[in-house]
Amino acid sequence: MSDPLRHKRPPKSTFASLWARSPALAAIFILPLAGAAASGKPIAHFLEFPPKTVPMEHAPFSLITFCLILVFILATCLPFVKTAFAYTPAAKKKNTYPFPWWGFLSLAWVGTFWCLAWTRLDWFAPFQPHTFFPLWLGVIILINAACFRQKGSCPLTKNTAAFVKLFPVSALFWWAFEFLNRFVGNWYYTGSEYPAMTYFCLATLSFSTVLPAVESMKELLLNNDRIANGFSSITPMDWLSRKPVGWLLIVAGSICLALISIFPETLFFTVWIAPFFILLGYAVTKGLPHPFNGLLQGDFTQVGAYALAAVCCGVLWELFNFYSLARWTYSIPYVQVLHFFEMPILGYAGYLPFGLECALIIHMIYPNDR
Repeated sequence: MSDPLRHKRPPKSTFASLWARSPALAAIFILPLAGAAASGKPIAHFLEFPPKTVPMEHAPFSLITFCLILVFILATCLPFVKTAFAYTPAAKKKNTYPFPWWGFLSLAWVGTFWCLAWTRLDWFAPFQPHTFFPLWLGVIILINAACFRQKGSCPLTKNTAAFVKLFPVSALFWWAFEFLNRFVGNWYYTGSEYPAMTYFCLATLSFSTVLPAVESMKELLLNNDRIANGFSSITPMDWLSRKPVGWLLIVAGSICLALISIFPETLFFTVWIAPFFILLGYAVTKGLPHPFNGLLQGDFTQVGAYALAAVCCGVLWELFNFYSLARWTYSIPYVQVLHFFEMPILGYAGYLPFGLECALIIHMIYPNDR
């Protein structure tokens, strides 16, 4: 009998790892366009360069829909929360290391650019719309410094070359979501009116910080014993290694992406779920390595760490965005109430599957290091 945990030899490079999944990555772009074309919608609108989303009118708030989504979120998340809090952290002395000098510099850097982002100083006006990248570059370095203080290493120092690769891959990764957002219009940007190429370059620079931020936050959270071990003994999901399950995930994700341009008000949330289903399903059917092998034995550590990392980064993203000049605004059907910063409160649940999508892509950057 074959070992369900045995995978094909990991690709030797980031490019090879991405290429091995190219059919799944291509499907994420092709399926929404195919659905739009099949429904008679002109696809030229979705292919405009750059794929900048414009404000869209959406269905008004619905209490029934809000409650149904809330119940689903609670039913999904509460068992994991209960498991984590039921875990008793081991009583052990923590080793701490000196806070690195570059951490102090990043702290001053973050404070400076946070102030500049939220103020409107005349002398800084030409640079006012461009605070996102320097601010988040500082946050990423600061998170790494905090991680370094706790265990003497961090993603930035442990494998610097791989960590740097995350930046360009992150830009491509988030541009994919910008493309998918053209079909549902969940968010749009203000204060960023530029010619197409200028907008593309500036946006790409900002988008490059997403994956490094999530990976750094994940490593920092894993220094907490409750997160590092509190999710390690949950009901095994050994069925996840079966090819029919992989195909089921691919079909479910593909149907959602093919239909989002036809039913954007109903399927708006699948922008965060469908790509994950397709990428994970493809890895399962092809025997490719992925970061969730622990689920087969009931170890949900990677799931919990990446999901929580995305939520933590999400809170910071929304916080820094709140008073910035160049910023994003949400327009989400049925749940556009109870905002925490700019985001409707239920919208934060989207960061949970988003963190798992980040994990799948990050795993491709570290094919021989996980």
